[in-house]
Formats: sequence, C-alpha cells, structure tokens
Amino acid sequence: MRKILILMLPILLSGCVKDFAIYTIDGQDHALTVRRQQNYFWQDTVEVQLMATHLPQCQRLHILSTEAPADITVEVFAAGDDVWNIRMGKQLWQAETTTCNSLTEMENDPKADLGQPVGKFEVVDDKLVFEAAPQPPAPPQ
Repeated sequence: MRKILILMLPILLSGCVKDFAIYTIDGQDHALTVRRQQNYFWQDTVEVQLMATHLPQCQRLHILSTEAPADITVEVFAAGDDVWNIRMGKQLWQAETTTCNSLTEMENDPKADLGQPVGKFEVVDDKLVFEAAPQPPAPPQ
C-alpha cells in the first residue's frame, strides 16, 4: 500500500500550480514579483503574493489574495518615487519599494488616475509571465 501511495504522489501533485514572474525596475536588485500557488490539485483557486524588493534596503512578501482564480491578471502602474499601484480584478493596492513595508488596500475607482501603466502579470499557456506595457513614442527632437 505504501509503495502505491509513493507512486501516486507525483500524479496527485501534478495538477498544482506554483510559479512566479518578475518585473525588474532598475536591474535585479529592484523588482516586483508576483507568485501564484495552488496547494492541492482539487482547488479551483490560488494564493497570490507580491514580493517587493529593493536590495539591500528591503524585501517584503505581501499576500494579495488567498482565493484568486488560477488565470489571474495583475496590473502594475508607476505612481512615482518608488510607489506602485497594483490592480487585480476589482481589488487595488498601493505598494512602495523604498522600505517595502507598506501595502495599502485602496478603493478601486475606475476613473482614478493610477499612474503610468508599466505592464501586467498574466497567465499565458498555463504559466505566469510579465508583459510590459507599450511605451509611448518618444517626442521628436
């Protein structure tokens, strides 16, 4: 019986989701990382975490949701001075990467100016990726 359970373990765990994607701000030491994790294959939801990193000053893990759909989309907006607005569905947060301590839940007003869109984390071919927002063309000189 024990051998059967050991052989079945990879099959039971194969449906679990556990991946991440990174938005690098100024190189590897300054970044926002979104991770999604599904602990059991029978779950329909995932836990979504945001890692704010600005080394060597700080690194902090924030939980955005414990019951998000597996095909998440997390939008990132630059609000200035290492402040980032993070939107996932109808939820909105403001994070900062100066001390990495602050993650403030905000009211998601669709008309509010969230800042410059920098990109979004989304699921493509069952894998979480970061897709940069198209940058406006540079003004002619």
